[in-house]
Amino acid sequence: MSTIEIAAQTEVHFGSVVSFTDQIAGRDQTFTIVASHESSVADGKISAASPVAKALLGHRVGEIVDVHTPKGVRPLLIAAIA
Repeated sequence: MSTIEIAAQTEVHFGSVVSFTDQIAGRDQTFTIVASHESSVADGKISAASPVAKALLGHRVGEIVDVHTPKGVRPLLIAAIA
C-alpha cells in the first residue's frame, strides 16, 4: 500500500476550499468555491461569481484582500487553502 501525499494549494482557484478571517468582524469562515448552480452558503459553498470569491481568486495564504460589499469594503485575511 502506498501513501499519497497531497500538496497544499498555493493560491485560491475554482474548487479551492479557502479559510479566511474577516478583519473587521473578526469572524473566521471556510468556503469551497463552486459553480453558481452549486452554491449554498449553508453548506459552505460560494459561487465563483460572488464578490467574496472574485476577491479571493488568485491570492495566497497570508494575503489580505478587499471585498467590496454594499456595506463597504471588507478586508479578508486568507488563512488556509486546500
